[in-house]
Amino acid sequence: MCDGEETSLVENRFQWSDDKNVCTPILSYVDVQKLKCFRPPWHDRILALSNTSSSCYSGQDLQCRRAHPDLLKQRRERKDVPKTLFCHDLRGGYREDRFVNGSPKHEEYRFFHWAGIDTFIYFSHQLVTIPPPVWVNSAHLHGTKVLGTLITEWDDGKKVWDEILKSDGAVEDFVDNLVAVCCHFGFDGYLLNVENTIPPEHVSRLEWFVQLIHHKLHDKIPHAEVIWYDSVTEKGELKWQDELNSLNRTFFDNCDGIFLNYTWKEENLKTSAENAGSRHLDVYVGVDVFGRNCYGGGGFNSCQAVELARKYSLSVALFAPSWVHEYLGSPHFVHLEYAFWQKLWPYLYVHGPTQLPFSTTFCQGYGEKLYHNGQVVSDAPWYNLSKQQYQPSVPSCLEDKFVEPILKARKEEGSTNSVKEDVLQLITTGCIQHCSLDAFTGGGCLQISRSCSGNKSQRILICSFSADGQILVSVATKAPSKGNPNLNVLLVTEDSKGSCSKWLLMGQGAGNSDDDRKHVFPLTQKQIEKLKHRVESDLFDSLSPSIGSGWKLSHHLLDLQETIVEIGVELCEPGNSILLGLLRILPLTAQE
Repeated sequence: MCDGEETSLVENRFQWSDDKNVCTPILSYVDVQKLKCFRPPWHDRILALSNTSSSCYSGQDLQCRRAHPDLLKQRRERKDVPKTLFCHDLRGGYREDRFVNGSPKHEEYRFFHWAGIDTFIYFSHQLVTIPPPVWVNSAHLHGTKVLGTLITEWDDGKKVWDEILKSDGAVEDFVDNLVAVCCHFGFDGYLLNVENTIPPEHVSRLEWFVQLIHHKLHDKIPHAEVIWYDSVTEKGELKWQDELNSLNRTFFDNCDGIFLNYTWKEENLKTSAENAGSRHLDVYVGVDVFGRNCYGGGGFNSCQAVELARKYSLSVALFAPSWVHEYLGSPHFVHLEYAFWQKLWPYLYVHGPTQLPFSTTFCQGYGEKLYHNGQVVSDAPWYNLSKQQYQPSVPSCLEDKFVEPILKARKEEGSTNSVKEDVLQLITTGCIQHCSLDAFTGGGCLQISRSCSGNKSQRILICSFSADGQILVSVATKAPSKGNPNLNVLLVTEDSKGSCSKWLLMGQGAGNSDDDRKHVFPLTQKQIEKLKHRVESDLFDSLSPSIGSGWKLSHHLLDLQETIVEIGVELCEPGNSILLGLLRILPLTAQE
């Protein structure tokens, strides 16, 4: 805290039922002033932004039903491709996600397609929207930036800007306070949404405000982003343009990008691309998933608007993708969410993790129960996105025949509770899908089913893990009650000359050796014991834990001077599905 700062009232702003670990927005100009030196109780529990690969792949090349191309030939630099922004607006915000330590309401909205998202905005209609730390942690784990929102609306908003813009000193103070809030709460910038008129004599100061917050945020947070929403013009008029043009250009020139209003036509996109020139990737085409006067009508047709934006090499801002949960409800959420993002995936650019050690149990940040090492440690349901683990880089491939009947039921009867059993039977299991009925650690795992495309292997992650010596790859699997299938893990590596190798980490059974893949078999317990001195002490026990309920843990040792660029799985006979509950890659210390 700052010396002499009165904080008791400020601290009370972040309480709910006497719990200080609750995140809330900032409601007034005065409160912003008070928070300059305030650090929330959870400050040290915010994850830093993870590094992600500088290259990416088109989601078009990562779909299950496409023949597997040579992925590396499709690789592109992220700085050269359009970006995707997710603007989260769900019933006013700050629902169960406001609880820093989680909630027992496990059916709350969650997001798990981070590999296709560059920036996440938490949105509400309060003055300053502080992203709840559960969202910051989940996004940062996947290398996705998180922005808060500064919004002013109508007459009340005009009064706020009258205070901010009354002098140069007032502008500087407000900017300093916003930058401090961003730093103390661990997020990465702001969406600036000014939806009220600005007196003409104050417009130049508003332009300076945008320039100043951009400069000061980047000074404190080099990767920061400031995005301007297409609303106020250079004349101070509240007049949405639906394009980048001379009336909003000055704000675009002083920040990292512009978020276009949703009611655009194709000619607006063409004009925006032409006016942006070399900065066309900084133009985010607004797509309202609720479909309010938006091209394509939103919903499961949102992909039509995204496709058109990509035609002009423009970035996209998806507004309220939580529509799937809000409009259609929670009973069939996971399948509907898979179907929604499956339609969008061909138009997204997918990135992956780079940091070792790497570990994921594929938990989505919720559970009907809580598991540890395959054993139930709590029967209570829970929701906490801070506990989310790294998610796959690929969408599900389930068929979407069930979508239209569910949409029809929602439209005609106001809910999806009346969906008939014959409709539910249309919901098929994708090749790679989340399972909430079991877990190794957390609240869920992946269910791997036989590939519908006929490919032997199925991608689960694209990545860029640089290995310089021996690594230990650990995998936890569980077979269903019938059959005893095996799961092999496929690593694709690239050396310094661009040549690729494939490593097949074998499950319990023998594999086919008549291909070009290098086979690696599981270590014996005796071999694992010999590695004890080369593993950090707090990790060694996890190599041989007491596990239950049919889970099997295997370890594979590889010596690599290469970069792992892809991780896949291969389901072997007998059986049609298997659970994957842990994937961990651990660099070993050098041998003495």
